[in-house]
Amino acid sequence: MNTLFTWYASIQEWLMQELVLPILYALGGMGFADDAIGGLDWFLLGVIQVLLIALVLRPLESFWPAEIKGANQQKSSKAVWSDVVYTLVHRLGIFKLALFLLFSGLFFWFDAQLHDLRFIQLNVETWIPQITSIPWVSFIIYLIILDFAEYVYHRASHRFNWWWQLHALHHSQKNMTVWSDNRNHVMDDLMHSAVFAFIALLIGVEPIQFLWLVATSQLIQSWQHGNLKFDHGWFKYVLISPQFHRYHHAIGLGHEALGKPGVLGGCNFGVLFPWWDMLFKTAIFSKEIHPTGVRNLEVSENLVTHQWQGLKHSWRELKKIF
Repeated sequence: MNTLFTWYASIQEWLMQELVLPILYALGGMGFADDAIGGLDWFLLGVIQVLLIALVLRPLESFWPAEIKGANQQKSSKAVWSDVVYTLVHRLGIFKLALFLLFSGLFFWFDAQLHDLRFIQLNVETWIPQITSIPWVSFIIYLIILDFAEYVYHRASHRFNWWWQLHALHHSQKNMTVWSDNRNHVMDDLMHSAVFAFIALLIGVEPIQFLWLVATSQLIQSWQHGNLKFDHGWFKYVLISPQFHRYHHAIGLGHEALGKPGVLGGCNFGVLFPWWDMLFKTAIFSKEIHPTGVRNLEVSENLVTHQWQGLKHSWRELKKIF
């Protein structure tokens, strides 16, 4: 493990010195050098994720598929490739760079306001210093806290119709693969990134730690979105399995089951851990394999059209409210 971290640090240093800094110097942007280090981390961790998805997770779908090609759905290579593009944009830091350029001023202003108000951050490390200051312990605790927030956020995206019209793009994939996690509407992604950046700020997560928390969560979610016949055995009560999450994407079941006893408008909303679904009675552990997608929703294979359709449908629902 130490060897891997050493390699990572060496690659990061080489890219910074030989590529990033010369570009910043040429553009007169050396004032962004410190920010560029974080951006380079987003990029490198994204490259690692993409390689793991392509070389490890994707082949597993061929050996243990949940749904065999042609059995219950029409396969579309274009639909899969659109998910690959979404993944590359998100995992390689392109979306994060756009967010930084657009909202960094607002984020720093908010941070300054909290400082002026002497807001006391959660700072898990100070809870029981002898234990919670251990890096891997605080990492797990922060991961659990953020995952609870993810459950609430995800469930809300299914409860408000205008929001669902954006989130429905994520559910529209009939050919779920390990590339499908980042198939999202840009407006939903903007809201999600803003909300969780501010939550991380409020609870005292360090920037580099937040980066690793996000990268860990993303890679696990790629696994969970795969066309994989895995339910994790007894471990399904610890970490959400591909079959558990697939049920959430099932047509007429996971995201449409309005009024079903104990489900309250859908099920299996958890992102990493099933505990919140179990606690709030929205968990269904099923080994049955169902087709995925959204009833009465067909989306274009064009990414720009994806985004326009979701925005148009969401605006239509908002107008009904106001």
